[in-house]
Amino acid sequence: MQVASVRFTDRDSGDEAFALVRVEGEIVGLALSLRRNGDIEVFFGRQELEQLIEGLQKVRAAMPGVKPVV
Repeated sequence: MQVASVRFTDRDSGDEAFALVRVEGEIVGLALSLRRNGDIEVFFGRQELEQLIEGLQKVRAAMPGVKPVV
C-alpha cells in the first residue's frame, strides 16, 4: 500500500525527483527516482524505520532556521 509520495527538484543535479514510501505487511519500501538518472528502491523493517525517522529528525533540527520539535 502506497503511504506517501513527494515530488521535488534534486538540489544537486536540478533533475525532477520523486520519493515514494509504501508498506507491505511488516516491510517498508522507500523508492527514490530521478527523471533522467534512474531509480532505487530499498526494503527494511520497523527497527530500521525508527532509525531513519530519528536520523531525519536530527537533520531537520540541525538545519538553519528550523526549530527542533519538542
